[in-house]
Amino acid sequence: MTVTLAIKDAIVAPRHAGEPLGIIAGGGDLPRLVAEQARLHGWTPKILAVGDGIGESWLPEDAWPMAWGRLGDAFAYLKGRSVRRLVLCGTVSVRPDFRSILPSLRTLAMLPQIFRVIRGGDDNLLRAAARAFEQRGFELVAVQEILPELLMPPGGVSCGAPGQDDRAALRRGFQAAGVLGALDVGQAVVASKDRVIALEGIEGTREMLQRVADLRRRGRIGSAEHCVLVKGVKPGQDLRFDLPSIGVSTIEEAAEAGLVGIGLSAGHALVIGLDDVTAAARARRIFLWGWTDADSARTGP
Repeated sequence: MTVTLAIKDAIVAPRHAGEPLGIIAGGGDLPRLVAEQARLHGWTPKILAVGDGIGESWLPEDAWPMAWGRLGDAFAYLKGRSVRRLVLCGTVSVRPDFRSILPSLRTLAMLPQIFRVIRGGDDNLLRAAARAFEQRGFELVAVQEILPELLMPPGGVSCGAPGQDDRAALRRGFQAAGVLGALDVGQAVVASKDRVIALEGIEGTREMLQRVADLRRRGRIGSAEHCVLVKGVKPGQDLRFDLPSIGVSTIEEAAEAGLVGIGLSAGHALVIGLDDVTAAARARRIFLWGWTDADSARTGP
């Protein structure tokens, strides 16, 4: 799918100067980028750090590192800071085991709902979490409504266009990613023009690429077999959260796995630090391609 909104039209502005914007922040660079950009557009960020985000330093932002046992207190914390609109972003690599956590009273009261939320795949979890916030009067805002410039554009942004074999590998990868996403398993696939090499499961993209690197070292992937990484949105995915994303580290991991290119859903995937990612991709001679409906329909080179 292609980008249909101009960047200036996509930005969600505060309703009044200094309106608080809640950021449910996992790990990685994305939550900080969202906070910085939100402040530039007149918001006052309020960080609620969860999972991988607890170890981050959020200064100078107002932030609360929320242990999983205090999850039930999140709503009161946000409402106490006059937050009505929220962004969910960042990595949470390990799901909480509430059976081994001493919860607060508010969390204890919510445990039946929490247990329903954490079942199933990531998309199921995030939809359920979104409903929990919406039922309490919060409105969810997508990352790309604060930072639309992170969206992957259509076509190439590094090392030119993929060749015929590489385009066939991208097509195979996106077909496989569609099936994988429909099962709410993952968003990433490594493929060549002739076969699917690896599918992302709960281990995530990094560990999947490490598996591919190991397969190549063991000769399971030939040196002449051009492979690509594909990251695509899941069919029917709620686009307010968990868009496929890459950063500079993804380029390095793809290079270590011997990949020649990366394809992302144009307009529905995030590139964290486009200039740095593009420079890294050029240095590693890896193409970046924003895949569109037109690419899927194309039959020639």
